[in-house]
Amino acid sequence: MAERLVVVEEAFVARGRGVLIAPRFTAVTPRPGTFRVQLRFPDGTTRETAAELEVSHMRGSLPPFAMVRLPELTVNDVPPNTEVWIPE
Repeated sequence: MAERLVVVEEAFVARGRGVLIAPRFTAVTPRPGTFRVQLRFPDGTTRETAAELEVSHMRGSLPPFAMVRLPELTVNDVPPNTEVWIPE
């Protein structure tokens, strides 16, 4: 079953390749390395691409916060309200 990871509020350039996606979210079980995601754009089209999780904040015994990095894309490739899904 596909899982929606996040709905894009903003894509921005940060250190490293590609773009980071806001908002951050709680990563109960962070995925290591690069994995495939499907972007579902507001106009109904889709695109598959690579993603990585940037785990930037440790919160003691609570799950860490994470952000999605899309290393193959630019800010213009990811408009607000795009949904990022992990395919089945």
